[in-house]
Order: sequence, then structure tokens, then C-alpha cells
Amino acid sequence: MSNLSGRGVGMDVVKSSIAALGGRVSITSEPNIGTTFSISLPLTLAVLDGMVVRVANQTLVIPLNAIVETATLTSENIKPIGHNTELLHIRGDFVPLYDLGIQLGFRHHKDRAENAIVILTTQEDGSRAALIVDAIMEQRQVVIKGLGKSYDRIPGVAAATILGDGRIALILDPTGLTNTPISKSPDQPLSLAG
Repeated sequence: MSNLSGRGVGMDVVKSSIAALGGRVSITSEPNIGTTFSISLPLTLAVLDGMVVRVANQTLVIPLNAIVETATLTSENIKPIGHNTELLHIRGDFVPLYDLGIQLGFRHHKDRAENAIVILTTQEDGSRAALIVDAIMEQRQVVIKGLGKSYDRIPGVAAATILGDGRIALILDPTGLTNTPISKSPDQPLSLAG
């Protein structure tokens, strides 16, 4: 028995488990430098629990782990401050309010339905933000598809997915969306479909 005995048994279990999922483990080692372990998983395993929403006839996905609660938006709980800023008064607290249609360039004026829906999200730093959507479609798991090098990094957009009916939906990053307002020209709304 030596100080190194039994060290490969755990890796064999990891390799077998990953192979059963259709993935692979590769190990490269260089004397006096170190060892590198690489794990490759099929893209279909990159799934996300999300809330599928509709905004200005666009389908979007908000990660479920960022959502605190949903509520119906009424004129009584909107508090304007400044020229273009609004707060949502909810449960005794004031939360910044963002219209997703305006933030993403799908619409350029406040054209809200009477009983629009607000989704309260939590940010990475623990703060909260409220996102206005037109409708909540469903809650579902979606397969994450990276946007690749064809698109520049878009603040507020993490990736995309293809829904069961073949539609493409953007997967939002609520923190990036509310920290960096997106301004698009009226002629070029943000979309992957066109």
C-alpha cells in the first residue's frame, strides 16, 4: 500500500456516470506541471427552469430562480419619480419598475394593458426589480442555446432557446437587463426571428 493507492477509483465512478449521460472525461498530464481534467456534456443537458412570458408579441423566458413573485399591476401601486422613472409600491416597499417591451425595444411608449402583469425579480446583490410583461404563458424547462459569435453581447439577454412549437425565445438575464437600459432605434427592435 502507498500514499497513491485508491486515487483512481473515484474518477472511474465519475467517468462512468458522465459516459452514461452521453458525455466524456478527458485527462491530460504533464510531468512537473500538473494534470488537467476536462468534462464535456451534451448541450441538451444544459437546461433551465423558466417562466415563458409574452411581451409585445414576443416570447421571452425569465429564469425561475430569479423570480420572487408575480402580481397584477394597477395604477395605484405605480409611483412616478423623475421624468422616466417609476417605482412599484408592493408589500410596503418601493421597487424599480421596468417595462420589458420598452427595455428591449419592442415598443417605445407606455402602451400597457389595463391589468398588466409584473414579475418581481431578485438581483445578484440581493436588491429587487419589477418587470412588466403582457402575459405569463407557462412555466417549463428549456434547453439553453448560446447566441454564439454571430451576435454581440446584448445586455439583459443571456441566451436563447427553441420552444416546442419551433419558436425562438430569448432567455433574459434580469440583472443585466435592469442595470443597463437597452436603447434600440424604433426601426430595429431586438429580435432573433428577423
